[in-house]
Amino acid sequence: MYVVDDDEDFRDSLIALIVSRDYQGDGFASAAAFVAAEPSLHPGVLLLDLRMPMRGGLDLLESGDIPLDRFAVIVLTGHGDVNNAVRSLKAGAVDFIEKPFASDALLDAIGTAQSLLGNRRAADETRRRAELQIKRLSPRERDVLKQLAAGESNKRIAANLGLSPRTVEMHRANMMDKLNVRSASEAVHIAVVAGILGDPGRDELG
Repeated sequence: MYVVDDDEDFRDSLIALIVSRDYQGDGFASAAAFVAAEPSLHPGVLLLDLRMPMRGGLDLLESGDIPLDRFAVIVLTGHGDVNNAVRSLKAGAVDFIEKPFASDALLDAIGTAQSLLGNRRAADETRRRAELQIKRLSPRERDVLKQLAAGESNKRIAANLGLSPRTVEMHRANMMDKLNVRSASEAVHIAVVAGILGDPGRDELG
């Protein structure tokens, strides 16, 4: 759990609350201090003050300097308004809480943020595994997979790719073997998770 707030007393009291509920808490007095330390930090929930000298939390969020696959951000502010709330949430914050707030309300928000972060990291790991599986395929096997995802039959795939039906069957069998699946629907699911369908920029996955 991380707190980024320039108000030392508030930061310390927030960390004390966090620690009292058996969380580990670390504090940073500025956005710059957090950015400098971020690469060495473990993933977690980030409690981020909206307005701070030099650089506020909203700027930090909108700049992309917070890797949202590693941190679930709760924005804290004593200057709440709808515009700031909308901008914070659009930039990736999972919640926006106005000061002063009840301890239970913050702890509930932290619990929700932890769940969201866990789900996000699980989804990222699933996508990473799918991408690794897709990388095992030859370019032609990927072509066949994309055609299957479009609902084409082996005969139509052969015509579309200028191959014989038998060659398509061979590529299809090899593709399914490399993906370790038993059905076309399982193979298509992996392609969807890996993000290669309908996005030419991701076709080769690096």
